Amino acid sequence: MRIALDVDGVLADLLGAWLRVYQEETGRYIERSEVDSWEFWAKYGITRSEFMKYMIVAWSRWWEITPLEEDMAEDVDNLSRYGDVDIVTQRPAKTVSYVKKWLDKHGVKYRRFTWVPPRKSKSEYSYDVYIDDSPRLAEELQQQGRLMLLYNQPWNSEVRCSSVIKRVNSLDECADQLEKLVNGGSLV
Repeated sequence: MRIALDVDGVLADLLGAWLRVYQEETGRYIERSEVDSWEFWAKYGITRSEFMKYMIVAWSRWWEITPLEEDMAEDVDNLSRYGDVDIVTQRPAKTVSYVKKWLDKHGVKYRRFTWVPPRKSKSEYSYDVYIDDSPRLAEELQQQGRLMLLYNQPWNSEVRCSSVIKRVNSLDECADQLEKLVNGGSLV
């Protein structure tokens, strides 16, 4: 089984770092609880370009970005019991080296690192299952009838689960679902 594992919002708390950088750069504060949609920045008059600029700054300080789960490296190792785990991440090219340093610092092992340019879709890549927090990717994979473990975040709360989209709250839950798939089951 080929497993596509996302970074931002699944492994790394980019949101916390982004909010901190945004406040430092602009003096404006956005409460974490206000982030309830994929393009939350638009309701604050922030352009996509500005959002990306703050993302690049946040990742340039990669050592400050915290993991979303304490035992993340162990959990990712556990996922590899069920297939080949590739990091599949969509981001500005300038941040790729920082992400690789972050993964290394936190002991995350993976088979391959796949960078997806901002104007492409992860759904264009051939994976058996995706572990991701993107509501847009969930919609695309739903339409294609492809499997996704949707890492629960406030910005994807509107996504409806189905026979191919399953909401999970942790990497441990991902492993439980992968075990079911390997044993001939389905996402439940």
